[in-house]
Amino acid sequence: MKKRLFGIIVALLVLSGIWLAPGISQAQAIVTVDYETLYTQGVSEGIIQSVDVSLEAWIEANENEYKQVYQDGLKDDVYDASMSYEKWIKLNNYGQPPVADENWEEVTQNPMVRGVYKGYTVKKGDILITNGTSSSGLLGHAAIANGNEYILDIPGKGKTTRQLTTREWMDNYDKHGWIKVYRLKDGSVANAAATWADKNYYSTKGTSKQDIFPKYGLTGSRYAKNPTYCSKIVLQAFYFGTGSKPVVQVFPSLVTVYDLPNYFSKAYKPQQVKYFQ
Repeated sequence: MKKRLFGIIVALLVLSGIWLAPGISQAQAIVTVDYETLYTQGVSEGIIQSVDVSLEAWIEANENEYKQVYQDGLKDDVYDASMSYEKWIKLNNYGQPPVADENWEEVTQNPMVRGVYKGYTVKKGDILITNGTSSSGLLGHAAIANGNEYILDIPGKGKTTRQLTTREWMDNYDKHGWIKVYRLKDGSVANAAATWADKNYYSTKGTSKQDIFPKYGLTGSRYAKNPTYCSKIVLQAFYFGTGSKPVVQVFPSLVTVYDLPNYFSKAYKPQQVKYFQ
């Protein structure tokens, strides 16, 4: 009888939108998510496009994908345990990819021997954003092309930074979701940022031999290089690697992937130049 009563209580909690997050204190374990209010806020802010994403579809994505990433982040202590789901999903751009300028045009390329993927050439300083994976506590994934044929990132918990060829990186994420490539109009700024990322997160000598091995984590100062995470590396590169130029306008305590292009100043805001889907 007691077992049956417990089952009924659990079922009622699930149906009412209340869920249990393992590894969290009892005071924080039961959380009620007002999806409808959150969805309305996202629409009013222009982040959620109701024409493309219905309330039902958004709730389903939260329940089946986003919530687990949030819970993993709490369990792994990658951010403060006081972070509520509502605050977290807002920081993560309501789970929505960055919106490209309606007038964006794909940049034509002159194919090179290396750095080419499906006929497209990735250029040093390009920013790559994908939904092909999510790390513990962070939706999506970001990287920077630290050379005309290499891409630098940190893949997630328990990992350190790495350098992959363009084809290796693209092959890895293209089969799991979409990839958006962003580029600054000022090539010298992009080049300087890429060089900074390479020498501060891969090789102090700028060679192919890695001698920098930071840990993955969302805690710590936004300016520190250890621990670090994917989108933080990208923003740091354009913040520290571009001298006195006002490239970065906002440097938040948590640099979320899908909001990454919006942290740049208007004059240097990266534009989408390619979309693999």
